[in-house]
Amino acid sequence: MALMVLLFAPFRSDAVDLNPLDIVAPLPDKTFFSASLINTELKGTYTNGTKSLATPTLSINQLQLRLGRSYRLGNYTGISYLQLPVGSIRPGGAASSYSTDAGMGDITLATVLWPYENKQTRTYFGVAGYLTLPTGSYSNQRLYNLGAKRVAGDIQVAYQTAFSKNISGFLAFDAAWFGPNNQFGKTNAQFTQKPLYTGQLGPIYRINETFSVAATYFYVWGAETSINGLSNNNALQNHRYLLSAIATTSKGRFMLQYGTNLDTQFGFAETRRVILRYAVAF
Repeated sequence: MALMVLLFAPFRSDAVDLNPLDIVAPLPDKTFFSASLINTELKGTYTNGTKSLATPTLSINQLQLRLGRSYRLGNYTGISYLQLPVGSIRPGGAASSYSTDAGMGDITLATVLWPYENKQTRTYFGVAGYLTLPTGSYSNQRLYNLGAKRVAGDIQVAYQTAFSKNISGFLAFDAAWFGPNNQFGKTNAQFTQKPLYTGQLGPIYRINETFSVAATYFYVWGAETSINGLSNNNALQNHRYLLSAIATTSKGRFMLQYGTNLDTQFGFAETRRVILRYAVAF
């Protein structure tokens, strides 16, 4: 069971990553669609910052589909959307004996409101709420699952402003809460997790009307897990980054992103994250 906790818990503690320009309030009465292809490679596990001798790996491929609608709610701009992930998880290395999983992940429902927006100064402040439902593929006979078999919620605040004609900066903070998974492992143990906190910030540089680049730094902490009420003493304290290249065209917005962990205290180390995104409003 101890190995299961080390391999499973940090992988299922996902933060809500904001993409560059996500904090800009949209025009109301628009339908938004986006598709994101995400490839993540995880290699090696850590305990208190020390890498284990065994080297398990995970290859995760995912397609995230998002459909939303913007609107006016009183004096505020808002947007609500549904996000559906589908994909696969393939263990390798020291974890190659474990089963793969493929299919649908957990659906997320989200609503964002902008209490403050000023398009002249390019300054925005938004508040978002997320609810993730246990709709994804899950079996307690597998160590790795696309679904988490629990309800999760997240509250996020974000701020973006312009420093010059071409340079903007943003920062955000969110806190996630997790319901219990009462079917964890082959013994149907109760898996619980404390809140996960994430801070993220970075600059956005607009090269011209079409192209922009951005860099985001993430600091993630918390999310200590317990099994049947016994703590695993495995709180996260990880640093990572994500680089983005953006093209905004008349056909939609295209984005290529690359990132990795800078430091890992517990669980898998993310060695590569490559994302290709497309978003369009109509």
